[in-house]
Amino acid sequence: MNSALVIGYQAVIMFILLAVGYALRKGRMLNEDATKQLSNIAISVINPIVIFNAYQTDFDVSLLKGLLISFVLSAVSHAVLVLFAGLAVRKGRSRAEVERFAIVYSNCAFMGIPLINSAFGSEGVFYLTGYITVFNLMLWTHGLLTMRGTGGGLGRNLLKALISPAILSTAAGLLFFFTGLRLPALIQTPLDYLGAMNTPLAMIVSGSAIAGAGLASGFKNLRVYYVQLFKLLIVPAMLAVIFAPLTLLGVSPLVINTVLLAAASPTASATIMFAYKFDRDAEYAGGHFALSTVASVVSLPIVLLISELLIGLFAGNAG
Repeated sequence: MNSALVIGYQAVIMFILLAVGYALRKGRMLNEDATKQLSNIAISVINPIVIFNAYQTDFDVSLLKGLLISFVLSAVSHAVLVLFAGLAVRKGRSRAEVERFAIVYSNCAFMGIPLINSAFGSEGVFYLTGYITVFNLMLWTHGLLTMRGTGGGLGRNLLKALISPAILSTAAGLLFFFTGLRLPALIQTPLDYLGAMNTPLAMIVSGSAIAGAGLASGFKNLRVYYVQLFKLLIVPAMLAVIFAPLTLLGVSPLVINTVLLAAASPTASATIMFAYKFDRDAEYAGGHFALSTVASVVSLPIVLLISELLIGLFAGNAG
């Protein structure tokens, strides 16, 4: 329960930073171009640095085991998300592509990294890289086909996923983790400073994006509430039910909760990007992003509380 309180506290802090970004955009101190540039810096520079820094630790078999389990649980999470997206949104329905995409894909890096780093530290980010890797592979294959609605180009998009900054930084980090290599302090210290920018920058950009998408477009549409109920609560609660018994097999609660929070993070900003790219309803996608991001301040602590109660229940029965 303590972790749920920590997540709740951190979510409120992030919401305040989100409000700053919103105010900056409404006050015209940020515009769409500046927001996109800051977003690119966060995704291509700051996030990869945070991921790389998470691997700057001595090799430990238990950490490696946890990372491998994270990959497996992340794959299971995406499979469950895809299944529920299909059940919640009928094929052929108007804007079904946007709704299914909004359920499956979360802001696991942009919002997940600062949230998990604040709550669980670098070890949490270490395990989160497993989810981010699976997310990127899914995004540029299944996600692309979902939004586009036709096949083709899978090989090229898979290559694009494999050379994304997040995965390249994971590969570099793993090299340092396995070999014990370390960067000199003259280089590592600036990286630490840059990594510290992650939380405020990510939230300010998200707040600006919400201001640009239109907050009202999400809060006035009842259909958005329906879809986000699956995204933020129903599917994460189901994942908590699936994952909690794994503690009886020795799986670390930290690994479980890291993957769970990544899956329960709000709808990915990529939903808007892909909607623009494939001529879907980008304003509707923006509504999902806006409502999801704001509502996650409440939903994330609830999801973690459910997970902790279930893990505690199984731990009690095992004892």
